[in-house]
Amino acid sequence: MKWNTKTYEFPLLAIVTWLLCYSPAAAATLAVLYPEVKAPYKQVFEQILDGIASQHNERLLKVPLGKKFDKSRILAEMDSDNVDMVITLGRRSFSFVSELKDRYPFVSGALPLSPNGVSGVSLIADPETLFTRLNTLAPKVQRVFVVYTSRNKWLMELALQSAESKNLKLVPYEVKDLAQAVEKYREIFKQTNSYTDSIWLPLDKITANEKVVLPLLLKEAWRRKIVLFSSKPSHAKRGALFSIYPDNKRSGVRLAQMVQEIHRLQNKPGVEPMKYLKVGVNLRTSAHLGLEYSREQMHSFYAVFPTP
Repeated sequence: MKWNTKTYEFPLLAIVTWLLCYSPAAAATLAVLYPEVKAPYKQVFEQILDGIASQHNERLLKVPLGKKFDKSRILAEMDSDNVDMVITLGRRSFSFVSELKDRYPFVSGALPLSPNGVSGVSLIADPETLFTRLNTLAPKVQRVFVVYTSRNKWLMELALQSAESKNLKLVPYEVKDLAQAVEKYREIFKQTNSYTDSIWLPLDKITANEKVVLPLLLKEAWRRKIVLFSSKPSHAKRGALFSIYPDNKRSGVRLAQMVQEIHRLQNKPGVEPMKYLKVGVNLRTSAHLGLEYSREQMHSFYAVFPTP
């Protein structure tokens, strides 16, 4: 298997100076496991890899994984290449986690991770960053309703703290299944106030269900003039006021920082929500809600809908 590596050339004097002034420890080798995929997903992983490469200035091995791969062979080749630390990107690479635990310092990314003993950057948006956007884009909002399942309980603990710091009142409801989620949303709409209340859709297959929940929320939020915002990128295009997009390159930078920290200090930072975010805004929805944005704000939006 041929892996991409960085190579460097230094003047002899610089090398001698380095050897005299610093300890002779070898350069740390970082391996990144990532899936071979087609566009547009390929671009996502390329951006993350760019971020990793910008942070890790030593030896970098890029290990693409096809749909079929020999896990034992890849691990053996990583051993022979003296790999010091590993980053896994995406679900395919995450299949290596059990083998990596006792082998290398590692972190994971490009997945909606929840705290489970693995360190990394989750695709789940950081509530503080999300609420900062809400304050900017819908400044009259005072309450945020959110329906979630047990998988996102950890996120709600962060969200409660973040909401308070942003002068928002978070009203969370935990549910177990889709039927409970729909029932809870109907109850929420009976107590909401136009313009000052909002509903947040987290990354949750049940409470942000595309076929049942989203159409209901889009219809009722529009009718009642409730701010609907989402952690899933595609929802602004569907009609939510705004949704969040990950900044893939900055995510790569953070992943490299985390694995370097584990390698150097032997501590595990755990799972971090995605703090580096871009925003997509639905201007038709904003106009319906009576919201106007400055030219400077408009230029800061990553995407706008409907597309001009």
